[in-house]
Amino acid sequence: MSTGTDTDTDTEGVSIAERIVGAWELVEYSTTSDSGRVDYPLGPEARGLIIYSADGFMSAQIMRPGRTPYRSRNVHSGDIGERSEAAGGYLAYSGPYHVDEHHSAVWHEMAVSLYPNWLGENQKRHVRFDGDRMTLSSDPLVFRTTTLSPALVWRRTAPHTGRTTS
Repeated sequence: MSTGTDTDTDTEGVSIAERIVGAWELVEYSTTSDSGRVDYPLGPEARGLIIYSADGFMSAQIMRPGRTPYRSRNVHSGDIGERSEAAGGYLAYSGPYHVDEHHSAVWHEMAVSLYPNWLGENQKRHVRFDGDRMTLSSDPLVFRTTTLSPALVWRRTAPHTGRTTS
């Protein structure tokens, strides 16, 4: 029996835990304010990947395109301005995850995170599927006097076979 929220009939009756496994490319990262204003925290062309492994780990990486390259080729030697811009245009975290089928949610455990305040947190993401797309959203967040509802739309990536070198 279809829930009415999923247009992909080949996955009817398949659990979230089974459907979520794999690699997903970012389609859109947006926030909607309580007044209806839509914003794009890393720009409308943000790029990203989220990967869920079958053994219960996940990794999310999202970036604003066009960040200025460091003048140095050493990954750890950018000056403070270069590092600030690079980090300000990037969101990354990884760790274990678990699915709550009853509430159509996935919980991300922040084992590592670019944003240090998230370390050790467990964050709930509501999950909705529509064909080859998955939308992850969180409960609304209050910043000063504005309430924001973040949503990330992901598209399942095509299978990618490992490459060998000769």
